Amino acid sequence: MLCWVTLVSATAAAAPTPRLEIDEDHDDFMEAVEHGLIQSFSALQSTVARQLHGRIIKVELEEEDDIWIYELKLLDPQNNIVKVEYDARTLSIIKISGRQLENIIKGTE
Repeated sequence: MLCWVTLVSATAAAAPTPRLEIDEDHDDFMEAVEHGLIQSFSALQSTVARQLHGRIIKVELEEEDDIWIYELKLLDPQNNIVKVEYDARTLSIIKISGRQLENIIKGTE
């Protein structure tokens, strides 16, 4: 089963926080949150702020074969778009791609 939720900025320059668009599978999404299969969007935002330089411009939440993944697009400080996939349960980075990734990943402090 595939379920997805999309969060997108109303306009990339004007809206600092993406808005939520929920597909028809809203009940599956809510059930996954209630059962702890998905971390909240605010937890994701905190994790991204801790790990990466950049602003979230789009988030999709997908479920396939009982695995939930947050797929993000970020705008880095040099205005490059970076794609990042997070495990929605653990909020660990699965995959990151884009240009000049050394500019987006925060060092350990």
